Amino acid sequence: MRQGDPLSPILFNIAVDMLAIFISRAKESEQIQGVVPHLVDEGLSILQYVGDTVIFMDNDLEKAKNMKLLLCAFEQLSRLKINFHKSELFCYGTTKANQNEYVQNFWCGLGLFPFRYLGIPMHHRKLLNKDRKHVEECF
Repeated sequence: MRQGDPLSPILFNIAVDMLAIFISRAKESEQIQGVVPHLVDEGLSILQYVGDTVIFMDNDLEKAKNMKLLLCAFEQLSRLKINFHKSELFCYGTTKANQNEYVQNFWCGLGLFPFRYLGIPMHHRKLLNKDRKHVEECF
């Protein structure tokens, strides 16, 4: 299949749906753990939008290594390349103490706050009215 083929997005979606299934099964077997399990059943682990994927993990280096193995297995099975060197890692709270180990595990850069995702400012603080207004204007 060539780039620009009308079936390309559909095949991509089928492949990345498999990544979500892999992550779900790894959570069931307690190989990885999502965040905010009190808000989302089993915890939030993955968000996908078009070609972007955001992965959430609790502060556990062993489970982070499991996630890296899962991502590498997904690469091998799907033949889709994950550009770790273009990816960024964001650490919160107690995870900051181990951020160098996480960066080495995933071979990616360390992201800085604030940043924008899909036009929405992302930060650990509450979204300000001016930021929310900008998002509303875009819609």
